[in-house]
Amino acid sequence: MLCYISYTTLENKEKLHYPFKEEIQQMETWKQHIAANSRHKLLFIKREIEDISFVDVGTKLSTAIEPALQDKRLSMMAEETLDKIIDQYTIQDPDVGDYVAIRNIGILFEPALHINLHAKVDSWSRTRVLIIHHEGTIHNHVFFLTTNNETKYSLNLKDITYKTL
Repeated sequence: MLCYISYTTLENKEKLHYPFKEEIQQMETWKQHIAANSRHKLLFIKREIEDISFVDVGTKLSTAIEPALQDKRLSMMAEETLDKIIDQYTIQDPDVGDYVAIRNIGILFEPALHINLHAKVDSWSRTRVLIIHHEGTIHNHVFFLTTNNETKYSLNLKDITYKTL
């Protein structure tokens, strides 16, 4: 009886620590996309993957620029800070290479910051794997931050290679 309980407990621990079948398949798809010789390595995911550490870009950027909200150079400061955040949280992985995983990206669409998000995503996904956790939708190669497809909160992906998981 004791061995049976231990086995059951071990089995349950394995279920907790190992991804489900769907997540394993997603990881394989993810790795195939990364291994492909594409110009960009951009992944949009709906659920955070357990073994990937995501940086909350919204919180990090807003905290950093808050003291400068009235500064004329706010957009320049935001862009520089954003690049520093991306560089700081880029992880070197022996299997995948360099990657950064971001979430809470709504601030990147803030009109007052004048961030050229298309240029940023293009650049970041060329130099590392860029993983974006999102709540929005992708329709006709356009990422919409909100589910009601507002164009002011959208990113055109027509010339950027991407994969959704």
